[in-house]
Amino acid sequence: MTEIKKDSLIKIRCCAVMQYFEYYDVSEIAVIESRIKSLTNIKKYAIIIHDKDLLDSWEPKKRHFHAVLTFSNATTIGAVANGLHVETQYVEKIRTTTKSAMLYLVHRNDPDKFQYLPEEVKANFDYIEYVDGIEPMQRRENIAQKIANWEIKQYNLHDYITIDEFARNRNYYNNCFYFRQCKMKTQDRNLKCIFISWASGTWKTTLAKDLVRWKHCYISSGWKNPLDNYAWEECIILDDIRPETYEYNDLLKLTDNHTDSLVGCRFYNKSIAECETIITTSILPIEDFTKKWSENEDPRQLLRRFKLMIIVDKDFYNYYYFDEDKWKHVLVDCWPNKVSQRFENNTLTNKDYAYRVANMIDAQ
Repeated sequence: MTEIKKDSLIKIRCCAVMQYFEYYDVSEIAVIESRIKSLTNIKKYAIIIHDKDLLDSWEPKKRHFHAVLTFSNATTIGAVANGLHVETQYVEKIRTTTKSAMLYLVHRNDPDKFQYLPEEVKANFDYIEYVDGIEPMQRRENIAQKIANWEIKQYNLHDYITIDEFARNRNYYNNCFYFRQCKMKTQDRNLKCIFISWASGTWKTTLAKDLVRWKHCYISSGWKNPLDNYAWEECIILDDIRPETYEYNDLLKLTDNHTDSLVGCRFYNKSIAECETIITTSILPIEDFTKKWSENEDPRQLLRRFKLMIIVDKDFYNYYYFDEDKWKHVLVDCWPNKVSQRFENNTLTNKDYAYRVANMIDAQ
């Protein structure tokens, strides 16, 4: 009694077939196509001969064919193998998508391989029109995956797509960013908050930009709805804010080092889960800043959010760390105001200064 292979009983609605002609009984694509047409319940098929592929050693790969088959009703791998005269191991259930399998026939989704022409594919449908319709969808899906992996961010989306693509797919991409935000809410947050203060004209904002110049930065504009144009940059500079800019509890939520909260904006609330650093600049020292709120609020809750405080004058940066035992900021270092010197003497910040600033932030 002939043994029935277990794989041959697997039921499928779509499959891919690959076979080297060296081990096949025919070499004409017309014969293979006639065998496919004779299969029961065949719905769609596309077949192509690959004779220009290269191995990793750059040697020519042996001539072979690929076929993608879909069926109106479930069939078995064994039935397909018998109909095409191949072993069952050459019939594979499609585990990705039929679209992806169809594109692979001409290597559209594998640009490192030889790109065959759609005209070389034999099919019972208009394969050229099918590929032309799939490629924009495939590209859109690739962009979506890059958004999910945070390779593409909202502020640099225009570097990856055209204005026409954005106009046609704006809602789709916005939904992708929303998915990313939902995903980020399940992950731990380690937000660093820095408070820079003192009088205007001491280059507080310039210092803030210097501290995070290796990151993409959003600088708030205006007191009302300061995060309206935030596009999920890694750093937020709340520039020259006043106590009336935020309610006390709103600022507490915004600067929470471990929990993401929605920030109120003009049209809809935004998440800042992607933000790694918030730098606040103000003409008021942080202690005076908190006194402006109601006496019923405990200012220490806000003080402890800002592990690093920098008080700037024309000649020096005075660096303070928040001391959990003393519940106040304690002076730990004092550096020359290199930003001031840079503008007054037209000299660049030295490397030592840049390294020390980076280490100061990382030490939080």
